[in-house]
Amino acid sequence: MKKILFITRHYLSDNNGGANATKGFVHAFAQLCSDITLIYPEHDGQDSASYVPQGIHLMPCYDHRSIVQKGLDIYRGRLHRLTDFVRNHLKGARAYDTIVIDHSLTAASILASITQSGARIITIHHNVERDYLKDNLPPLLYRYPMVYFSQRAEREALLSSHHNLTLTEHDADTFSRWYPNRDLHLSSIGISEYRGLPDKAFEPSRRGHHFVISGSLCFRQSLEPIIDFVRHYYPTLKATCPEATLTIAGRNPAQPLYDACQPWPEIRIIANPDDMAEVIRQADIYLCPISAGSGIKLRLMDGLKEGKPVICHEVSTYGYEPLVEIGIIHRYDDPESFRKALSDTLSQPHNPATTYNTFRQYFSTEHLARRIQEALR
Repeated sequence: MKKILFITRHYLSDNNGGANATKGFVHAFAQLCSDITLIYPEHDGQDSASYVPQGIHLMPCYDHRSIVQKGLDIYRGRLHRLTDFVRNHLKGARAYDTIVIDHSLTAASILASITQSGARIITIHHNVERDYLKDNLPPLLYRYPMVYFSQRAEREALLSSHHNLTLTEHDADTFSRWYPNRDLHLSSIGISEYRGLPDKAFEPSRRGHHFVISGSLCFRQSLEPIIDFVRHYYPTLKATCPEATLTIAGRNPAQPLYDACQPWPEIRIIANPDDMAEVIRQADIYLCPISAGSGIKLRLMDGLKEGKPVICHEVSTYGYEPLVEIGIIHRYDDPESFRKALSDTLSQPHNPATTYNTFRQYFSTEHLARRIQEALR
């Protein structure tokens, strides 16, 4: 790859799973190519240059459409602000040998222009849109066009790309089942922590019983599984470990979460913590009950970066299979398997430094860059 155009719909300044995964991919591709142009959405008055490596040519795209125009564009299949920006850039740009489409939805309304450029096309599929939309339905006014055009963009990207990269083997298998007679050139590459993973020292592991859940607490795919955990799994946790306490920390917790936790005074909800790492650092065991969606659940990285043992729903283990095999992550999919995962976690010795260093081995930018290079080779 001599000259790459990387196109994303994610705001680099956002601190959520999709945006952080994107930043990891940008850092990884920067290790493979020295000539990268990045097209990305940007807020007025903001500069996101600090989130990507130096030397990348930045092309921020600002959105000055009216609310009416944005609504009309969705019904035209323009699901983001980038359509005209990308088309105009490709008309006058020097030729790119590779164009990376970050997230299949980004392909909506620009794939034809990218195909006409003659570049090798790489699409990074952050998830399976069908599964994501099932758990995160768009507003009713835009639901039909958003669902239709998102899934069409995913389908066309799968069939038009020279390489389709997924975050998990589960997503790659799903796409393969859809098109059993087509070689989609699928590879699972995982993710990385874009901020780097330095050497860290840890206090000796405690035999405490303070659990923590982190993540966004306002959207359906995250909120409903956490509420389900409090109602149906937390009683099992208390029966197994009567001295247990739980902190749930994250962005904009919705009222139903407070209602579900009300019978349990030892459950603490922290809204929009200033320092999530410090909240997790105070816990002994990290929980991730997210049982919906596809792609990879980046919130597990919050716990692993602090050297915590992890108990999580099976759906949340996609992309973390090596750590499951090692025994750093314990998975469950029903109350009985949760009881066993809990018992195993509490009874086994735990070394925080080993957890962190193993995580660093599999989720560094260098490791992701090697995975991408192997996939493209």
